[in-house]
Amino acid sequence: MVMEVAAMVLITVAKQHSSLISPRPRNAVDRDLFPWRGAHWGPGVLPHNSTCDHPAHEDGPHGANDCWGCTCVNGTEPCDVAQTCVWFSQGCSIGCQRCDGQESNPNTRDRCGSGKVATNNDPYYRTYNRGVKALSPEDIYKYNPWRSPGNAPVYDACGMAGGSPTWVNTQLSFVNTSHAVQGDLGSKILPKSPTGVKWKAGTTVEAKWSLRANHGGGYIYRLCPLSEALSEACFQKYPLDFARETYLEWSNGTRLAIEGRFLTSSENVPPNSTWAMNMLPFSDKHRAPEFDPPCKEDVDRTKNDTGKCSGRFPWDVAIVDILKIPHHLSPGEYVLGFRYDCEATAQVWSSCADIEIT
Repeated sequence: MVMEVAAMVLITVAKQHSSLISPRPRNAVDRDLFPWRGAHWGPGVLPHNSTCDHPAHEDGPHGANDCWGCTCVNGTEPCDVAQTCVWFSQGCSIGCQRCDGQESNPNTRDRCGSGKVATNNDPYYRTYNRGVKALSPEDIYKYNPWRSPGNAPVYDACGMAGGSPTWVNTQLSFVNTSHAVQGDLGSKILPKSPTGVKWKAGTTVEAKWSLRANHGGGYIYRLCPLSEALSEACFQKYPLDFARETYLEWSNGTRLAIEGRFLTSSENVPPNSTWAMNMLPFSDKHRAPEFDPPCKEDVDRTKNDTGKCSGRFPWDVAIVDILKIPHHLSPGEYVLGFRYDCEATAQVWSSCADIEIT
């Protein structure tokens, strides 16, 4: 068992992060700059002597030598996310008061010694290491955010550029630009970015996100009035519910309805909020998918560790969620917050987008 756990830790290290695609996030602030202008993923020169280490079968949009970043698809439309996937919080265990900003991919320890016990222990909702007994010594990811949704701290409700105040080895580096630099707080530095998206109170609406690399976990959508400070406290007051309609969307524009998994619990933060599980199971050349993929796949995992809807880097498919907008919301300008709590890493990925409620 010790050897199996050690091997599991070694093979999970990878580039990471997710991107809110629609509504377009403020975090795509660099989308007007080279090399992201025109909805490109790169190429870009990564800092700190980072190298292009994507699998040979996954060339970037400009060829095999392309140092690409927030790779994603948006059906047949441009996926204009720039560096959205590197606005996050790093080193964040459940039960802790603050994140430590240090390397946490993967994370197998209580980073602040809080003793917090995981609340999400049903294998049905777990995305990593599901075959071991919850809270046992073999349950090595029990300190990570998805194991107690919403409980882990963050640096900022809209993410921190690069995930830490100073650079650490996250395998995907934030490139400093004239708009933002490593350590900037999204709620403070990202300007209002009108999207033209108008959602009517009492209706259902569509949001979309993409997984850059797969650390398991789950997510929630929340609102905060533009008139209030963009903080976790504000977003926690306005969690959105899911209409229980979930779709996969590929780069050719085709969609497939799938059955999602939604976790509602008094132990979630905020209490009784509903979180959605990431339905794209992790897999690689050493392991089969953690659970059944939600689409039919035909992939030789000895040659390609990413399938059509599973794997380490399932960036060629987007997840579409149908959300319920409460009847009681007052009309006006709001910010949509997308929070993704990871399971294999001590990371929380965050994005914020401007919308209007009518």
